[in-house]
Amino acid sequence: MNKEQGLTLIEILVALGIFVMLGSGLVVFLRDGISTWQVGESRRESIERAEAILEPLCADLRSLFSQPDPGPDGGLVEVLLLCDRDGRGRSRLRMVSVLDEEVRNPITRIAGSLTGGLADIDYNNDSMEARLGILRAPGGLCEVSYSMGPEEGSEVLWRGFKSPIGGEGTLFNDVNLAPDVDGTPRRSRPIADGVLHIEWSFWGGDRRRFVAGKVQPPLSFWDSTRGILPMDRQSGIYWDSGSRDDPFDDVFPDTVEVLLVLRPARSAALARLSADIDGSTGDILVDSTAQYPVGPDSYIRIDSEWIRVGRLTSKAFLDCERGMRGTTAVEHSRLQSVVHGSEFRKTVRIPGARDPGWQR
Repeated sequence: MNKEQGLTLIEILVALGIFVMLGSGLVVFLRDGISTWQVGESRRESIERAEAILEPLCADLRSLFSQPDPGPDGGLVEVLLLCDRDGRGRSRLRMVSVLDEEVRNPITRIAGSLTGGLADIDYNNDSMEARLGILRAPGGLCEVSYSMGPEEGSEVLWRGFKSPIGGEGTLFNDVNLAPDVDGTPRRSRPIADGVLHIEWSFWGGDRRRFVAGKVQPPLSFWDSTRGILPMDRQSGIYWDSGSRDDPFDDVFPDTVEVLLVLRPARSAALARLSADIDGSTGDILVDSTAQYPVGPDSYIRIDSEWIRVGRLTSKAFLDCERGMRGTTAVEHSRLQSVVHGSEFRKTVRIPGARDPGWQR
């Protein structure tokens, strides 16, 4: 009579232990794999968004028009490059560019086909004005502006446009970019949201990018006429308020760096303040810093204030510098979200750089 073969209790426990170990390993592998895939997808999405924003912006910079062009009747120069700060301290760019779409765009193609036109191409009823035949001829040039939305903490980037250049509706007059009755900037269209910060840096004129093989810090502003913005003696650029109507001594940069900071993906977990902080607090306590980048030049944003982080622990940002990137250090309440962004930098060489230094 044959005996039935079976497993002892020890053998069953060993087999179960092996299966548990294999199952746990598989779970960990899948979890880490999914986490890596999510990080990769988040980065891919951010890169694609940044490229979609930076490419047309850099194309406008490369099309910068810088030839000497006297103003109407010898008055103020209309060909400008101006980078300053808006009323909330955020970087803003305005320039005159070559209108490369004059033939391709149906509106600009027929603009000026009839005499007596009074209207500008400015994102405001352009199609209707084109049908009525009242658009002025663009003349191959346009004014372009890039600015953040007018409201506090706006994350919408707007592109302003006007052609022909100059006149009462010029974008270099702040009034013509002021919010309309619906709260949106005049003569502008939104081109991206989720933009936490954007700024431009310049080299050119007397501010060279490399001196004796060393990189020199750029300028955070630019005034091609050197007669509009207040004088900055630390810039190293010769300032002459009387040159506003002289087109031959204007200075245009040779290199521009664009810094774009995008809001992280929706799936990213954001830390929250563990306690109220005032405008002088240097150590900021939060519930977790697990999702935040570590580096020598890391920034976080609370409400609309930018903060540079010195170092971080598992639940705190330490040695912080408050009120960075043109913002002001203010109080923040407990449980407020702490945002970090994905930074992208792009350097653009300007074909139309001009430095008539011999005239200064």
